[in-house]
Amino acid sequence: MQESEAIQFKMDVKVPWHGEGLPVLVCFPSVGLASTVVGHYLIRSKNLARIAAVYSEYLPPATVIIDSFPNPSVRIHGDGTMATLVSEFPPPLELIAPMAAKILDWTAKQGSGLVVAVEGILGKKEQAGSTENRESVLGIPSNPAAKQQLQKAGIQLLEEGIVGGVTAALLNEAAARDVPLVVLFAMAADEDLPDHGAAARLLESINLLLPNLKIDPQPLFAQARMIEQTLRTSMKLHRPAEPATPTVKGHEPSIYG
Repeated sequence: MQESEAIQFKMDVKVPWHGEGLPVLVCFPSVGLASTVVGHYLIRSKNLARIAAVYSEYLPPATVIIDSFPNPSVRIHGDGTMATLVSEFPPPLELIAPMAAKILDWTAKQGSGLVVAVEGILGKKEQAGSTENRESVLGIPSNPAAKQQLQKAGIQLLEEGIVGGVTAALLNEAAARDVPLVVLFAMAADEDLPDHGAAARLLESINLLLPNLKIDPQPLFAQARMIEQTLRTSMKLHRPAEPATPTVKGHEPSIYG
């Protein structure tokens, strides 16, 4: 697989977008679907238009129906304040590193500002029983500039641990390029069920980190059931068929401390 041919970012010519200095959120599926709920909530609450789509023959052969129209499984929505990349499916293992590199290539080309990847994590049983741990959001910076932004926002840093999945690839790639990138983790209550509480805590932390966005997380609680039902239905209807021969699947994002 040649990396240059594995993934293609195509801008939507109908919706021109100029990302000079604007933040980009990355929302691949994670524990509790917290990150995907965040992505969908931002698209709906800010009425973000689709500005680009990501194509690859290695991605699941699925389309996501939004407002009756088909959308690729990985796409980017934006407006004059931000952009968010959202997907309902984790990329296969062999596509994770190229995907991270392509995302940072695209943000650099657009002249974007801080890249923020969000996801939910499933804590250990003793952590899950702690209200303090359950309600906290942890951040990981790619470089000193990103660390300073997290500290300024008052977001707790993860001091030690091991991270996997797309977020790990993004951190490694951003660190190698010395560009600021932040990963935000919120503890989800269940591995499989959507957790809008974790999503709301991520939005609150995004507000602290990027106050100019002025995101209101409160309506998320009222819309949670509708969003979760939409995600459940979409992912159930468009779940890719199992291949005839075994293949290596992508790892679910994870963190170990």
